[in-house]
Amino acid sequence: MTTRRSLLAIAGGMLLAGDSPRPEATILPGPSGGDDTAALNTALRTGAGGLVRAPRGADYQVSAPLVVHSGTTLFMSECTVTLTAGSGCNLLTNAAVSGGGRDRDITVVGGTWVRADRVGGTGPDLHTLRFRRVDHLVLKGLAVETSGDKYAISLGDVTDATVSRIRLKVQSDGVHIQGPAARTRVTTIRGSTGDDTVAITPRDWQAYDDVSGPVTDTVIEDIDVTSAAALVKVLGGSPETAVLRTTVRGVGGRARNNVVWIGDDTAEWRTTGGHVDDLVVEQVRAATVPGRHVVYVNGSNVGRVHIRGLTFADPGADGAVVRVSPRTAATVAELTVEGVDVAHLGAGPVVGIDPAARVQRLRVDRLTVAASAAGATLLQVAGAVDDLTVRAVSAAMPGDSFLLELPRWAANAAVRQASVSDTGVAGRGGGLVAATAATHTLPRLAFTNVRTAGKAWLADLNTRTELLLSRVTVDDTTGGVAKVRGSGAAVVRGNTLRTAPGAQGVAVGSGGSVTSYVLDLAVDVSRLVRAEGSSATNTNARLSCGTGPVVCAGLTWQNLQTGATW
Repeated sequence: MTTRRSLLAIAGGMLLAGDSPRPEATILPGPSGGDDTAALNTALRTGAGGLVRAPRGADYQVSAPLVVHSGTTLFMSECTVTLTAGSGCNLLTNAAVSGGGRDRDITVVGGTWVRADRVGGTGPDLHTLRFRRVDHLVLKGLAVETSGDKYAISLGDVTDATVSRIRLKVQSDGVHIQGPAARTRVTTIRGSTGDDTVAITPRDWQAYDDVSGPVTDTVIEDIDVTSAAALVKVLGGSPETAVLRTTVRGVGGRARNNVVWIGDDTAEWRTTGGHVDDLVVEQVRAATVPGRHVVYVNGSNVGRVHIRGLTFADPGADGAVVRVSPRTAATVAELTVEGVDVAHLGAGPVVGIDPAARVQRLRVDRLTVAASAAGATLLQVAGAVDDLTVRAVSAAMPGDSFLLELPRWAANAAVRQASVSDTGVAGRGGGLVAATAATHTLPRLAFTNVRTAGKAWLADLNTRTELLLSRVTVDDTTGGVAKVRGSGAAVVRGNTLRTAPGAQGVAVGSGGSVTSYVLDLAVDVSRLVRAEGSSATNTNARLSCGTGPVVCAGLTWQNLQTGATW
């Protein structure tokens, strides 16, 4: 009886009508003991468009580039290819690099690719593996080792390229992407690099700028490397180029510069001023060194950046976890930082906005800080933020520390409107928000479902600010809602406010003022501005209106329970 299984077995062993014989793999010659360049390139030409395999364990020496052609799959597992000293060229390229035109469907699997000491060369010839003008490129399971010169793997003018499972021991960049490039995927990179581990530069430095253009739809993930520079660098290039729709995900290891660098390299005009937009950075756990940052945004032309899932634990760190620091005045359209878990925050803030930076929309959501250095600040704005939203923060912050600080040294710091919701902060000293210079700008500040414990003041202000309160608890007997300094003027509105018994409620410096429209605000009302319709709960028994809820009418405080006035 003929079964379906037997039919399949028969079909698998014979040619059916219309089928072509499956081509056999071209086997590379064995090592000669000398220069294998000519023999290997002859075999690669012979096998062009098909499968090419190296004998397992082969150890080749070459003095000129090996050239892979369109349609070729090259298997080099358990083999080593070394580019010898003085060769002055790339080790592996595709045909279009020197022959022009475009290549497609090239795959290289396995092999250890070694650039020996003193290979030398100039410009792009200093790269070890160099691919240009290729559609559908796959590099998988390679090891690259260099003793000097430039990029280990250099991609430029490519579409649908995948670089995966790469082990690096190199002195410069690991995987470097130049424009134009579309739909590039770089994943599972290990080892060590002497410069940036993965870099995007739509235009590169002058010596290596052989191709340029936009870089779009890039995914970089599962990077765990020790880098002497950044682990991932995303530059916009020059003003006519852009990096759009990039995802950086799953970055571990250690960087001696910023872990993820976004924006400009101001040492070269070709790498300054390009546009970076729609960038997602997530699941970063890598560490860096003092003075550096986990995510560093220094671009002069940055649009939307979304950072989520950062894990940080370095009590000795003095840099920000996320820092926006353009060299000259620049605007970031939107920065979102969410899902950040800080086991111990050092002296630097979680998010720092430097004086030259303006962020149009800053969103901070689901931030947890289990411990911090005394005096630490979670959000420090020394530049300008047009619209700040802070939600779901849980933090333990000892000493004179704040959730949001406009530092006194930053004279022009501004947050034009801010809201804080669903947040709890505990500690001793400091408060939630500080804007203590008379030149600061903070016109509107809203708190919703916020609780503090041991923090003296909800807000320490020297600004003209409208405070909006809803479901707020301040659990500290030494302070209260607002400390207003000599140039400050606060107007407090809202409801459902709870303060600790015996708390001051407000403190007002000479020249400052507080107007309350919150009946729940327990305070000595002699400290408040008398404004028609204003209200509070008086705590000063020496006033003739007596203690209890009072409303101001005709510039007179009247007790709502007894009718007594002051």
